[in-house]
Amino acid sequence: MRLTRMIVLSLLLILPSAIFAAENIRKITVTGKSEIVVEAHYAIIQLNIRHVKKEMIQSHNELLKTISELTGELKDTGLSDTDIKKSLVLQGQEYSWEDNSQVLKGYFSECFIELNVKDINKLDEVYKALANYRSVSIIGTEFRRNDEFEVRKTEFEKALHAARKKAEYMANALNAKIGKVYSIQEASADDSFAVNTYSRLSEKGAPESKSGYGSIQVTAIAVVEFELE
Repeated sequence: MRLTRMIVLSLLLILPSAIFAAENIRKITVTGKSEIVVEAHYAIIQLNIRHVKKEMIQSHNELLKTISELTGELKDTGLSDTDIKKSLVLQGQEYSWEDNSQVLKGYFSECFIELNVKDINKLDEVYKALANYRSVSIIGTEFRRNDEFEVRKTEFEKALHAARKKAEYMANALNAKIGKVYSIQEASADDSFAVNTYSRLSEKGAPESKSGYGSIQVTAIAVVEFELE
């Protein structure tokens, strides 16, 4: 029992001093940021094909016809079957509002398609093929890179170096030095990996890609807490 009491008393003496020491450590918290604009390698296009007819079978047949014709034109641009992903066909009643009441206008058949344009320079040809169909709506286009992870990793490393450099000159201004790292956090950026539908110009003033699409801005922000000596 005496041994147990001695251990407890020792801990009671040690803990307050440790807590007091931790509370009195001087720290500095800084934010480092790095960003780069790079050209996209490929694009993902989401489409919707929709037909409305008086009879369900009519809209369904028209939809299948459009899908078949469009698939043929897309293959002519270089896309393969695996680059053209189709959803199940959705069907239902089509209504419109007239005199504050719903009126049945017919029956719709629609399909969602995702296109993987692996060569960004083929994007113009794909868009031109899609423009030939009034029933095709482009829901959105996402620009991607094959080395997206490496790009993000490199920019985050730059952000960490920027944070350390900032902490060093802030500490030097106060005749202090930075010590060990206490914490690292990745802050989110609203424009992280944002997509712009224009191309950057090279030093010669010419577009860097043939298509003129797919500039991607990658932003990395790091919040680092250092000990201040």
